Amino acid sequence: MPKSKRKVLVLHYFFNNDDFLKKRNEIRPAHLSYLRQHSNHNGNKVEFKVAESLDGKSFYWPLTTHHNEIMRFMQEDPYYTEGLVRDVTIYMHTIIEKCSS
Repeated sequence: MPKSKRKVLVLHYFFNNDDFLKKRNEIRPAHLSYLRQHSNHNGNKVEFKVAESLDGKSFYWPLTTHHNEIMRFMQEDPYYTEGLVRDVTIYMHTIIEKCSS
């Protein structure tokens, strides 16, 4: 099966593990609601990574996204506002996808 490559911007959260484990279940519904709302509001522009580990979570954005938009998204996310995120990084990344033939 052929593969395609594309570059994305990644916003990666590093969780405060102690707080994350204690507070995750109570904050997660608000976090998921925020993700759906933001994605719908922005034309489904954010591709949310499904996998979430205990130490972090990544969000993929088109390369054309302005840094301020990514930062605003993060600052309004319940995970961030409730103090579960101890650090963030934004970097460019190449993802490889399988193409359907």
